[in-house]
Amino acid sequence: MKRIKFRYFCAQQNSLNFMKVFCIESGYFSTDGGAMFGIMSRKIWAGKYPVDEENRCPLAMRCFFIDFGERKVLFDSGVGLKPIGMDYYRFHSLTDIRQALAEKGYRAEEVTDVVLSHLHFDHCGGCTYLDENGQLQITFPNAKHWTTQEQWQNSLQPGPWEGDAYLRENLQAVDEAGLLQKLQLADDESFEVFPGLRLKKSEGHTCGQLVAFARTDQGHFCISGDVVPMCMHITPACIAAIDNHAALAVTEKIKVLQEAFQDECKMVFYHDAVTAYATLRQMGRHISAGVKYPSTNPILR
Repeated sequence: MKRIKFRYFCAQQNSLNFMKVFCIESGYFSTDGGAMFGIMSRKIWAGKYPVDEENRCPLAMRCFFIDFGERKVLFDSGVGLKPIGMDYYRFHSLTDIRQALAEKGYRAEEVTDVVLSHLHFDHCGGCTYLDENGQLQITFPNAKHWTTQEQWQNSLQPGPWEGDAYLRENLQAVDEAGLLQKLQLADDESFEVFPGLRLKKSEGHTCGQLVAFARTDQGHFCISGDVVPMCMHITPACIAAIDNHAALAVTEKIKVLQEAFQDECKMVFYHDAVTAYATLRQMGRHISAGVKYPSTNPILR
């Protein structure tokens, strides 16, 4: 079994205790560059991000984990290992997230919270798995799984634009077990899960996404899922063609970036195969990337 690669942080709290914060590269896929970069000219983005002769770009599924002490939180869970077809995306190098956690000394049963940015299959598929008998099991049986009521309803009755993005087997068992927490948040309302972690709703890519703001002893992090999926998307004009509402996505993204900048957050990029996270800086009226921290995994396709 191949060894899983991590972007790993560890800040010493005192001589005996450590707070662990790390990324899990849960797998890769690829899609058309135009789907990810929208109206931005290929001449611009192709000089800054890998693209092949088929115009396909490599994408990561970068989960994030923070050990807050009593609370151990996973942000998104990748596409998982259940067979889903969708050969177009060319999924590869998929990892068992339970094994990934075990390599860092954690059992899946220890995870207390799973924050799901939204419920598209590439973000929540790892919440369930098939056991050796082919039976569906909950990956994190003791964890509260956080989403919004709006996103949950959308997953049950999606429009034609998102019809293939939701798979019932990813979260139905979690919901039936009473582990799915469906927040009802007003615009700009924050929900404090516990001191150090708050969630806000964001629109645009899909309805009722969750953006997480985490404060740790080694810095603050903004985990935004597909609001700012890649470092290039910090640019206001760079909006994925697959966003449901492009103009709204721009407005919401700018709000998230401003708040992350004011909170001195590092932006964690879920889909960027090259850059794992970056600091933010003010450039005139806009926020831009500061120091970029590369992915530790050399796989780009």
